[in-house]
Amino acid sequence: MNQFMDHILRVNDDGLSYDVFPWIIGRVRKGEKSSQPVNMGACQEFMPVVLRFLHSDRDEHLHIALVMVQSLLERFWEPLLQMSRNHLTSCQSANLESLYMILVTTVERVRQLCTCKSPEVAKEATSAYTLLEKL
Repeated sequence: MNQFMDHILRVNDDGLSYDVFPWIIGRVRKGEKSSQPVNMGACQEFMPVVLRFLHSDRDEHLHIALVMVQSLLERFWEPLLQMSRNHLTSCQSANLESLYMILVTTVERVRQLCTCKSPEVAKEATSAYTLLEKL
């Protein structure tokens, strides 16, 4: 699994990344129930792609990145919320801290996308923003 994710990141191809996003999102959502779960470290390493897609001018890139953000928030909600409440003290995981910080940096961009002309993008942005505000 990690080798696959490493390969996707190394290739640095938006088309390939877009094609594998649904697969990654599916494993993030299933969590440990998946036959090939994606751990927090792999998610954190994939965040540069998510951030790049969040700043794309293509609706399909925006939409899939927002679905990924929302999936990450839902999957890791409890540890992220605990980190938020502890104000980054007593961090148990470097991956958690990094993922938390990256997600927090997306708040403004996600808020902007809530008013996107694309209804699909606006809907996903609103859902993700609702969760991000709680962090």
